[in-house]
Amino acid sequence: MEYLLSNVALLLTVIGVLAFTVSVITEVTKSVSFLNKIPTDIQVLVTSILLSVLSVLIYVDLSKTKIIWYYVIGAVVLGFFVAFVSMYGWEKLTTIYNRFKK
Repeated sequence: MEYLLSNVALLLTVIGVLAFTVSVITEVTKSVSFLNKIPTDIQVLVTSILLSVLSVLIYVDLSKTKIIWYYVIGAVVLGFFVAFVSMYGWEKLTTIYNRFKK
């Protein structure tokens, strides 16, 4: 149980750091000529998925483990969580979690 709780804490930390990074990247690049023509939510979603996949690939490379196909799928799912937190914040995520916790 302790192992599970430490991994959940690590995952929440990673989501928070990635969401902060995505928010900063989005705010800085929002006024770039070709990026201001697309909706900000799409930019956040694409940035979140790319950053999540890249961070998982960097982690796999640094830890010298083999990449398995479901790592990439998990990174894409993580990207959706990061995009959600970046767009709506932690309060909305915890509200949804508490609603479906049962």
